[in-house]
Amino acid sequence: MLTAQLFGHGVSYQTLRTGYGVAVYYEDGNPLEFADVSIFRPGETEFEFQQGMTDENGAFMFKPDTSGVWVVRISDGLGHGKVIEVSVTDSKSIPFEKAPVSRIQKIISGVGYILFIFSIWYFIAGRRKASHAHS
Repeated sequence: MLTAQLFGHGVSYQTLRTGYGVAVYYEDGNPLEFADVSIFRPGETEFEFQQGMTDENGAFMFKPDTSGVWVVRISDGLGHGKVIEVSVTDSKSIPFEKAPVSRIQKIISGVGYILFIFSIWYFIAGRRKASHAHS
């Protein structure tokens, strides 16, 4: 368990309580699994805001940073796809929930800072000692 916490050091997350998303399906009702998704801000057609893939249910979520009509382009790479316009009325109403920092993460961070400061001091002290020895 400690190993997993050590490898997780410096990583945090936020859970999206609500947001905007799409779910896409073929005509027979099967989802477009792992299809390519490109998201474009309102009025933007050249540079993507976000890109990714649908999940196994054909769904994809995103958090817009401005209001307006967002364009979502989805393609399965086999000639099937869809361009969907998503109207965002208030992008600031989508709350995030921050994950708490665990006690072990705080301890590991503190020890890391102390070791970093000590290593700088040790390096400087070693250089001073070496320069006095050559004088």
